[in-house]
Amino acid sequence: MRSGFTLLEVLVVLILIGMAAGLVAPAVLPPDRAEESSLTALIGSARDAAVRRGEVVYLHIASTGQWHLRGAASLRRGALAEGRLTGFQGPAATLVLSPIGTCAFDVRSARVADAIPVDPLTCELRSP
Repeated sequence: MRSGFTLLEVLVVLILIGMAAGLVAPAVLPPDRAEESSLTALIGSARDAAVRRGEVVYLHIASTGQWHLRGAASLRRGALAEGRLTGFQGPAATLVLSPIGTCAFDVRSARVADAIPVDPLTCELRSP
């Protein structure tokens, strides 16, 4: 009589554990955000800023990718944040984000809504 497991038994158990983990992992782990663009991240952080500050926030994105974030209560103080989107391909636009978390393009940027499809309730980019 010998005690222990054979190599075959250990391999079968490891394969079964791997298969179970592969089936359970998608339900437990958050979705992969590798495809999240810098524009999506920028709109998300601007939305968070509007909610935290409790005021309307304007996110202006130039056609060159330069952007600046301004608060409605502090328009004369200058930008709350500025930066540049790398690889931005689109027309200039101004996105108005409310403190309740909704957003919309301003009247001058209404034609941009087709080029940059943003869901007005969640401020997330929709797939075209």
